[in-house]
Order: sequence, then C-alpha cells, then structure tokens
Amino acid sequence: MRNQSSLVLATAVALALGHAPAAVAQLEEIIVSAQKFEESVQDIGLTISAFDEDSFRELTAGSLDGLASQLTNTQAYANNSFLQSVHIRGIGLNEFQGQYDSPVAKHIDEVYIAKPWMSSRRQYDIQRVEVLKGPQGTLFGRNTTGGAVNYYTNQPTDTFAAALELGADEHERYSLQGMINGPLAEGLSGRLAFLSEFGSGGPQYNLFTGREHGEPDLLDFRGQLRWEGEKLSVRLMAHGGTDQGEKIAWKGPGIFNFGAAGFCPELFTGEVSRSPSSCAKYAGFATLAGHPEGEYEPEDKYTINQNTPPAVDDSFHGGYLRLDYELGQATLTSITAYEYYERIHNEDSQSDIFDSTSTHYYNEINQITQELRLAGEMGGKSRYVLGLFYEHDDLEQVDGSDLSDQPLPGVVPPFANQFFAQFHQELDSYAAFSHFEYNVSEQVTLNLGLRYTSDKTSVDDVLLGLGSLPQVGKEKYVTPCLITTFFEGPAGSPACPFLGPEAPLYADSRTDENFSWRLGLEWAPEDDLLVYANLTTGYRGGGYSLPFAGAATSFDPEEIFAQEVGIKSQFLDRRLQLNATLFHFEYDDVQVNVDDPVSPLVPITRNVGKQENLGAELELTWQPSERWLVKQGLGYLDAEYQDTARAISTYAGIVPLEGKTPVNSPEWTYNGMLRYEQPVTGNWNGALTLDYHWVDERFLETTNQVFDRAAAYWLFNLRAALASQDGKWEVAVYAKNLFDEEYLTYINNIGFFKLDIFGEQRTIGATLRHRF
Repeated sequence: MRNQSSLVLATAVALALGHAPAAVAQLEEIIVSAQKFEESVQDIGLTISAFDEDSFRELTAGSLDGLASQLTNTQAYANNSFLQSVHIRGIGLNEFQGQYDSPVAKHIDEVYIAKPWMSSRRQYDIQRVEVLKGPQGTLFGRNTTGGAVNYYTNQPTDTFAAALELGADEHERYSLQGMINGPLAEGLSGRLAFLSEFGSGGPQYNLFTGREHGEPDLLDFRGQLRWEGEKLSVRLMAHGGTDQGEKIAWKGPGIFNFGAAGFCPELFTGEVSRSPSSCAKYAGFATLAGHPEGEYEPEDKYTINQNTPPAVDDSFHGGYLRLDYELGQATLTSITAYEYYERIHNEDSQSDIFDSTSTHYYNEINQITQELRLAGEMGGKSRYVLGLFYEHDDLEQVDGSDLSDQPLPGVVPPFANQFFAQFHQELDSYAAFSHFEYNVSEQVTLNLGLRYTSDKTSVDDVLLGLGSLPQVGKEKYVTPCLITTFFEGPAGSPACPFLGPEAPLYADSRTDENFSWRLGLEWAPEDDLLVYANLTTGYRGGGYSLPFAGAATSFDPEEIFAQEVGIKSQFLDRRLQLNATLFHFEYDDVQVNVDDPVSPLVPITRNVGKQENLGAELELTWQPSERWLVKQGLGYLDAEYQDTARAISTYAGIVPLEGKTPVNSPEWTYNGMLRYEQPVTGNWNGALTLDYHWVDERFLETTNQVFDRAAAYWLFNLRAALASQDGKWEVAVYAKNLFDEEYLTYINNIGFFKLDIFGEQRTIGATLRHRF
C-alpha cells in the first residue's frame, strides 16, 4: 500500500510542479433531469454524481463496478450475471434468487428495470449517467430506499454520425460496438447501436477442463426513431439480444479438518479465504471415494477446479414509446414500456468436480410499465410535476440444486437428490406522485413531494421440496416429496416420501400501501453556492422468500426516514468545485438477506428490525488548466442494526444481529482521478488517466464474524490514449487493477461449504475507436 500511495503523491507533485496553464479552463457543466426538469447538477439540492458520455466510457468501460469506483460511499461489484450488487450508503441487495428487488433502482431512459439481473450486462452508447444517493421515493417510487442509478442513452439526431470501437484484452476477450445515426425524413431521425462481446478465454483457469474460464458471448442491439413536430415529439426504442457467456466462478475454500470431525481452525481466523487449500472441502470423504483431486480448493485465487462452472443462456428484448406534448408552460409526457428477459443460469455452487451442489436457475419475466406525467411552471415562481405510474410484472421461476454426487454423508436424503423451488409471481403496482418547487425569494426555494403507492404481490403454483429429476429450462420437477411450509407453518404429510407428485400447490397474495414524502429547502446566496437540506421518506415493497431446500416465508415492506444537509460550491472562476454532504438514515423493518433455520441451504430475506446509518461525503473537482483534471472523493459511514431480536446460525454458532454492521458498509472510502492531456504531434492529442480508490475493511455477511470479513484494499486503473483533434480516431491502452490486488467482493458462508468471489486480476487491454 505504501508504493501505491507514493504513486498518487508523486503524480500530485508532478501536477504541482508542472508548467503554468496555457489558458484558463472551466469545469464542464453537466445537465441532469433528476427532478424531471433539465438543469445543472450543481443547481439541485440533492446528492447526485453525474458522468457524461466521455467520462463514463473512459473511466468505466460501461461496467457497474467501474462506475462505483468513482463514487463515495458506494460499493458495486459485477460478481456474476445475477449477483450484480450495488450498495449506496450501506443499503443494497446481496441476494442471488431472482424474485427480489434491489433498494437501489435502475432506470434506462426513465424506464424502471425491475430485477438486477435484467440489466447486469455492460451498458453502451450512453449519453450520461446520474447516480442519486438516498431515498428517491417521490419521483422515482418503489424500491429506491438506497438510491437510483439512471442511464440515459444517446437519442437520434438529425445529423449523420457513425462510430465503431474494437476492444481486446490479454485474456483473449474481444468486443465490437458501434452506432449509426442520421436523418430519415423531415422531422424524423434514427439511431442504431450495438455491442458484441466474444472470445476464447477468460480471467480464470479451470483445472477440470484444462482451459481458461470466462469466455464472453454477448450480442446486444438497440434501435431508435425520433420524430419532432411543432408541439409533439415521439421517441420509439426497441432492443434485444442474447448472452451465452461464461460468468465469474466462485472459490470454494475448505472448511473441515481432514479425516477428523469438525471445522478446521483456519476457518475461524479467516485464513481459508487467504489460503483456500489450507483445509479440506469434504473432511476426507472425497479422498475415501477415490477422488483426492477434489478434496482441496486450488490455492491460486484465479484457478478453479469445477465440472459445471457458471454459464448462462439468456435472451432479452423490449422497448418503449415516449410521447412529449408541449402545452405552453407545461409538458405532458407518456412513457409506455415493455421488457422481457429469460435467464437460464447453471453453476457449481460448491465449486468442485462433483454434482455435489450443481445449481440451476430459471427466470422468465414479462414487465409492463406506464408513466404519465405533467410538468410545468406557474407564474415564474414555481414548478410542478404531477404523475401516475403503473407496473405489472409476471415472473416464472424454477430453481434447483443437484446433490446426487455429494461426498459429505447426511446432506442428501435417501429418497431424492434434488432440492428445488418453482413458482409463479405477479406484481401490480399503482402510484400517484407530485413534486412542487416554490421560490420563496430569489435565494430560497422550497421543495415538496408526495407519492402514494399500492403494491399487490401474488404467488401461485408454489412447490418447494425434493425432486428426482434435474431441471432443463423451466421444465417442472417430478416431486415425489413435497416439503413446502408456508408462513413457516406445516403443510403436507410427515410421510414425505409417500406424498407423491399430486401434492397440492400453494398460493398467497399480499397488498402493501405507502405514502412517501419529501420536504426540502434550498438557499443560493450567490450564483456558485447552494446550501440545501432534505427530509425524505422511502419504501421498498414486501414480498416472498421461496427458496429451494427451505420453507416459504413472507416479508414486510421496509421504510426509511432520511435527513440530509449539503453544500455545492464553485470557486476560481468555476475551475474548482467542492461539494459536501452529511446524512442520517433511520430504517424500519429493514429487509436483509440472512442464513435462517427455515432455509439451511439458501439465504432468504427477512425483516430484521431497525437500521441506523450516519455518514458524510466530500467531493472535489479541480481543473487547473485545459490540460489537467483532478477529482477526489472521501466518504465516511457508520451503519448498524438496532432493536432486533434476530439471531443467525454461523460456523461459530448462533450470532445475534444487534449492533452488527450491514454488508458492504466500510467505514471509510476514498476515490480519485488524475487526467492529463496535451498535443503530442501534428493533429494528435495524448491523454493519460489514472483513477484509483481505497475501500476500508468491511463485512460481507451480516453476522460480522472473522470469516465474514474482507480486508481493506487499493485498486488502481491506468489508461493512455492517443486521439486525433478532429475526434475521428482514438487508440487507447489500459490496465485494470494495475498492481494486481487480490480483494474479496462476495462471501456466502453456508452450513457445509463456503463461497468466495475475488475481483478480477490485473488485465491489460486496448481499444481502437473511429468516428465516421
């Protein structure tokens, strides 16, 4: 860490000693629509981090974890196709079953995307990204107790343009993306964009297959039409694609003594995560069965030994129709959207060479959303937004795990070898919302917001139990044994093996209602200074946990009351920007993913009581000259569970959650970016960008034991680019994870095995981009 810190210091010194600026430069203004009006991000009394097209492409390459690395108090990891975890200020989703909603909502062109796995792929042809921190319950609605990540794609224009970008890295992974845009007729323009990822390698090596793992196979396209009339504008978008790639595989360190009963000592010190082969995976039973090669996890963090490493066979399509009609001082907007996603995911949950816990996930969702809103001004002193929202989700889910070759005795019942869950879930959500801004004076603005939401969630065709046939797609299981319990009450015969496939199916429904509100005050004593305060509430809907190898349970909505004060300021003729925020969150009935006695194999969502988060953020952006750009961010967070009687089973026994720190809630985070650009030869400019962040130690399981802890880490990324001054050509080389840091991004401690995911090793690559 000393060498890495020295690199930052040396670069800063070079900046301080560099040549005087050739010209005065101002920071570029970013226009956002976080309050449904277009305005500068510095003029809104909310905590917003915004990225324009170039910075999003260069810093993140379209990835979620790349985006979060430049956000204070934000943790995001692209762990898997379904473990896309985003935590903002200590609130997020850490769950792999498909029916759950994240408290950090995602929107693409203002269309809500219901499930995290529906948008887990790389984003492309993006015009800007807005990350809103804290509850956004009034304008963005349900499931925004932690915040919202809003992507805005480039829309068609009446000027011809086209671009292609080819990418490659040292793991033999390649990408090709491009777009073409232009006029089609009077008032009508179109845009077509695509992304293809392919290759023959990956960042992990699989001993079982003798080849690299992580081969991409993605095709994603988006087509748009835009028509502009005198008062009416129409935007039509359609998209679709497939993903048949290989995904990040778990590491499965051993947790048992070899040839003796009980957990090994290295488990309780956390050594098994640092040295995965220090303990046996099967206590010697794999060796007794004649498979000593499957007894220990490979020591190298990026080497696996798995017969069914993670792979997907996904397909998706959808689109929206947006109408904007000008009514003088108001605009009427309608957004009608449809999304379809079929996810087929197979993985080796126990990370081994047996069908010990080979798990299959199937999700098929049809989502329809409709938003209708009126936004305008009244008398030059106030603005308003009035709206209605509807969402319908139709989800089919079949999950299961094959334990037919489980080496550990006593795990698999003698009458079946498949744990499974299959069900149908529907959601109908209705909302009415309003937002008002009133200029009390030239310097003071009052913000008021209110939203009513009614969610009806229903489940039917529910089967949880033991089966005897593996799942293929959404094919139903043969179910000689049904062990479903509903609301943790008995349902079925104790003579489980004789219940037969004609067992009754289960159904239930629940309706949740909520009023969310916002009261905000903004004071702008001068043009480049804004002081603001907000009192805000938010809501995440209730639902059902329907795990394989467990009981069905229901959980209630979670609610948040947030208090926040902040300041946004610019100095030195808008070359220096300094923003700061203090926040305090109070959660009731917070929804947490926990290991629970009614679901011994799969974690489920429970209401655990209260949670309190207290924190601060400081962000600085400085452009001392046209050549230099400097960004720095510092975050502090103190989060803990309170007033909870919930206790969780762990390797060390029962652990109460009272006073524990939520998952992915490091006390300190730090991020920064240094960028230098200058002419190098002829009509070419060179640019060098170093971005970095540091994450304090944090827990990746709610029980906060030593074996749940992830160590602090530094991460550095370097990019060097050569671009023509006319913007037509750019060639770049990059190094992600420059110093090859080994860092944990996910832990799942299950009763008879342990799972770890590490961030990707150092990766060197290049891109070539041409604009026509």
